[in-house]
Amino acid sequence: MTTNEDLGAAVERARAAYDTARSELFEAIKSALAAGVGPSELARRSKFTREYIAKIRDGQGPKGV
Repeated sequence: MTTNEDLGAAVERARAAYDTARSELFEAIKSALAAGVGPSELARRSKFTREYIAKIRDGQGPKGV
């Protein structure tokens, strides 16, 4: 039997994994930009817009990333 505690803990674990993956993605984007990979290519690969890639580049993306 699955309890609310079990379900809540599963949500917390999934959120932690999401936060970690998101941070890794943003760091990879920043590194790629610094190495000369263009925003258009990164937009295609990340499924973000070029404008959002530019925000990440300029430090205007999501807080805490």
